[in-house]
Amino acid sequence: MITSVEKMIEQYVSAWNENNLEAYKSEFKKCWATNAVYIDPYSEINGLDELAHFAYKSLEIMPTRKFSILEKPEFHHSFGKYVWEVEISGKTNIGYDYFEFNSNFEITRLISFFKLAEDYPLERLS
Repeated sequence: MITSVEKMIEQYVSAWNENNLEAYKSEFKKCWATNAVYIDPYSEINGLDELAHFAYKSLEIMPTRKFSILEKPEFHHSFGKYVWEVEISGKTNIGYDYFEFNSNFEITRLISFFKLAEDYPLERLS
């Protein structure tokens, strides 16, 4: 059971480093509310199953990626933000996530801001 915002975000970012659909589901489930929403510049995802499929599909496009937290979360009440980075084939990309969470330290809404490199075809995520 997760007992802090910091652990919740660590779990979420770590889950993106998994490598199969069942692992995505299992790891996201530890920090993701049942009906949570994920939104980024290219997608809107509803629920745990859709998020796990989305992560798995993105792994097919970027198989060498590694996500990590660049700046710890800042938060108050049930809202927060943090900075992350992803390394893909020696290149680093930085993103910013705004999140909302419940009293069980489960993410209920996450809005991600980033730009994806041109050599990763976004249409394959749809």
